[in-house]
Amino acid sequence: MRRCFGCRTEFGSRTFAVLSRAAAKSAGARLRHLGALKVDGAWRTRLAACDGCPLRTVVDGVPHCGRPLLRQLSRLPSHGCGCPVADKARRPGEHCPLSADGSPRRVVGGACDCKWCDTDRVPVVHCGDPRA
Repeated sequence: MRRCFGCRTEFGSRTFAVLSRAAAKSAGARLRHLGALKVDGAWRTRLAACDGCPLRTVVDGVPHCGRPLLRQLSRLPSHGCGCPVADKARRPGEHCPLSADGSPRRVVGGACDCKWCDTDRVPVVHCGDPRA
């Protein structure tokens, strides 16, 4: 089995797959910040849905979906992905790992029940909003 020169991880391992997927997501986030890739139109609403989420952790001033990836490589999808929340919210096609009731999200009949896809049933209230 071939090994990575830097971290000695086997190329065929699950850890290598997780790290390479994270590197691709990180590169995409950089390109989105530069304006080279598409940003989800409802990213601010998606980001607001993450405020108060039990999975949201703040490390070095940056909110993450669950514990940061490099601090917990092996995890269940319902424990968050470890991505910075703002980058995750901007990524089109991304989903929240939780449903509106706090249980792990499900896809039934092609429809996702995550907090982000189910925004018409979950009102998002922003801090300082006079309607709150």
